[in-house]
Parts: sequence; structure tokens; C-alpha cells
Amino acid sequence: MTLENNALTPSQDATRNAILDASRDLFARFGYKKTTMEDIAMALRKGKSSLYYYFKNKEEIFQAVIETESDTLFARLKEVVNSDRDPKNKLRDYVIIRMETISGLENYQKVMKESLYEGYEYLESIKSKGELLEEDLLLSIINEGIMTDVFQIKNPKMGAIGIATALRGLEIPLFKGDTKREDLNEQLENILNILFYGVIKR
Repeated sequence: MTLENNALTPSQDATRNAILDASRDLFARFGYKKTTMEDIAMALRKGKSSLYYYFKNKEEIFQAVIETESDTLFARLKEVVNSDRDPKNKLRDYVIIRMETISGLENYQKVMKESLYEGYEYLESIKSKGELLEEDLLLSIINEGIMTDVFQIKNPKMGAIGIATALRGLEIPLFKGDTKREDLNEQLENILNILFYGVIKR
């Protein structure tokens, strides 16, 4: 029998978070299928039975890891949207912070782009919710830009969907192999230039 998150004492909550941290590293290094409950217990130097006090099985741990990484991403993106920056700089910050954050969320990355995770209902739900939330956040920036006469977009909703779709499509080439920080920054600048100015020579 596992405990609900809000029923944990501070000490138990710390243990649960330690399980998630260890699992997150193992899933990122070896993948979900190759990582076992025994691996997680060994990384924590605990007995495997102690894990079942907090989680029913490996799948539940993986779900919690993905939810945690998703929460990290969208908390940072909401900070951008709620900032006092002007719409153009908000959109710029959004793209940079989104890509930089996702580059460090290896498990979330894999779930979003690898077909081997298809069929896991809870992952599909997290993915769908994330896509809708991202479109709403981008729409908020676009609408603000239209209201302040910074952006000129005839269909804001489709504009938000288009930008969100483009950013998701760029994840695979951007994070392929061991992308260096300076290389990532350079590629992000290229993306931003295309986003703001297009490809027509002016």
C-alpha cells in the first residue's frame, strides 16, 4: 500500500523525493525498460521492499518522474509569460528557456519524442496536457503582442499552434548527441531570427 503525497511527513517526503531523484538519473542513463526496482533500491542503498511504501511499481515511479519534469518546465515558462517583459522579449525568453530547460529534462524529452512510449495512457495524457498548455501560454504572449501593436498575426490561435509545433519539431535535431551549450545558444539564435524576421532577405 502506497501513501498519497499529502499524507507524507517531511521525512517521508524527503525519502520519496530521493527515490525520484535516483530513478530520474537511472531512467535517463539506461531507459525505462532496462531500469529495475532493484537498480533503484541499490542506488539508494535501501531494500527494494522500502520502495513499495511510496510507489506501487516502477511504472508509477516513472510517471511521477515525468510529472515532476513537466512541472519544472511549465513553472519556468509561466514565469516568462507572467513577467513584466515586453511581448517580443517574452517570446524570445520563452523559446530560449523552453529549449534550455528541456535539454536538461532527459526523461521528459524521450517521452515527448520517442514512439516506444506510445501506448502508455498516462504518458499520452501528460503529453496532450503539455501541448495544450504550451499553446495557451504562447497564445497569451501573442495576444499581448497584438494588443500592444508589436505582433501582426491574423489568426493568433493558429500562430500559437504553429510556433508550438515548430519548437517540438526542432527538439530532435537540437538535442541530437552531445550538444554543447554554445552550439545550442547559436542554434536558438538562428531559430529566433527566423521566427521574428522570416527567411526573406530585407
